[in-house]
Amino acid sequence: MSARAEITRKYALAYKQATRSDKSTILDQLCEVTGWSRDNARRRLTAAAEPRPVVKRKTRAGEYSYDAVKVLQRVWAASGGQCGKYLAESMPVLLEALQTHGELAPGTQRFSDMVRSELLAMSAATIDRYLVATKSRNALHGLSTTTPSPLLRSTIQIRKAGDEVEAV
Repeated sequence: MSARAEITRKYALAYKQATRSDKSTILDQLCEVTGWSRDNARRRLTAAAEPRPVVKRKTRAGEYSYDAVKVLQRVWAASGGQCGKYLAESMPVLLEALQTHGELAPGTQRFSDMVRSELLAMSAATIDRYLVATKSRNALHGLSTTTPSPLLRSTIQIRKAGDEVEAV
């Protein structure tokens, strides 16, 4: 497929500038080489001759300030890595507790009353969106300390179809 695209690019400029009879010859050559129909070859040649428009997507400005995102990351870490739904619901309690214990003080470490109001206004989905990078960098993975015990398996008796029924 890449060879076909390369051949098409090669013939595209010549096809665009050619006369009607020359275009027919170019189409014949392209169809012979690629195995395409004339209609398909013509469409691809005209598409390859036209430069593709560069589409610039507008990026929206962030709804919340940089300070709010940084404080959100600290609150998330202090909460033990809760998901966005739980964090959104427990945000007022967490902020109050962190302020009470001196972890967040207005005027220090990017925390202010405006940042607090932004954090309280965040939805669960927005919290998850803003924490994607932080969660991937600081993934919380614990080690499980439970192991399957052979003692448990040996103490439970399993009856099979051929076993005798115990006397009542």
